[in-house]
Amino acid sequence: MEQDRPFVVLRYFLIEEAQQSFNAEPLPAIKGMAILDALMPEREWRRNGVFYSFVGFSAISPNITNTFPPNRFYAGKIAKLRKAHVGEKIPGDIVEHEKDDWIPLTTIIDSQTQTILVQKDWRFGTTDQICAALESGLRGPVLAVYNHRVFVESKPIRGKFWEVINTHSKLYKLELRLISPNILQTNVKARNAILALKELFGQDEFQLKMKNDSGSLEVPENPTSDYIEYIEEGEGSWRVTTEGLRGGKRVHSSEDSAETLDLGAASYETNEIKSLRSLASEEYEPALNRAERQKSMVEKAFRHITGRSGS
Repeated sequence: MEQDRPFVVLRYFLIEEAQQSFNAEPLPAIKGMAILDALMPEREWRRNGVFYSFVGFSAISPNITNTFPPNRFYAGKIAKLRKAHVGEKIPGDIVEHEKDDWIPLTTIIDSQTQTILVQKDWRFGTTDQICAALESGLRGPVLAVYNHRVFVESKPIRGKFWEVINTHSKLYKLELRLISPNILQTNVKARNAILALKELFGQDEFQLKMKNDSGSLEVPENPTSDYIEYIEEGEGSWRVTTEGLRGGKRVHSSEDSAETLDLGAASYETNEIKSLRSLASEEYEPALNRAERQKSMVEKAFRHITGRSGS
């Protein structure tokens, strides 16, 4: 079956470990390229008892009709292993077998702006689960080589936070989570404040939690907007608890309002159980078609990113 699915927009960050390593290499000139050590060659890892894999990642080179630069974008797949129970009919009985069922997500990485675009699939999990899987796969190799930890966060839709605040009369709780400074485009005031705290405490994350049991929490635009702009670049997350539609309470989060992008990519599903090797092979899609499809997706991603950040 052919089905179009949007890509969720994520950002990744590299935060230096406080404990120095004598064997650590300096980060590349383009800092975002540090994660290539985790993506290539193909590798598997395990998280919470589940196997994952990075498959088929390579640099995407433009052709004469493309405007995106070379040696900046990389494409491949992150895959999650599930066990499929298949019933085989034999004379007089049904025999059940367990087979590997890898769930692949097409993934595009912009090493310059440290942006990751991942095609969504409910079988893989939520946006938070995709971020956690990517983070766990990238962190070990990058830490070993560069002594930096990798964080992956979804990029919220701009203005969604204030839409929630302005359309609800009861505000019970506000939670802001901010990653230590990493990307230069973020709000300068928030960046400087978090940097000053990091110099004092050495934290990787800064969390701010406020609550009012009667629902009378105040959220002033100043200085809240500075931190929200910081989060809207993908360097953190927010959660707001308001009144519900029919009484009770409702939680709104930046994950629920993660930015998505339609790259016009079709997802090809088949009833046949695919092996891990087939995810990167030509068995299900000719190599030439796959390469042209990747260039088309990267071109659209590049135009979206440059239109957003001016990179």
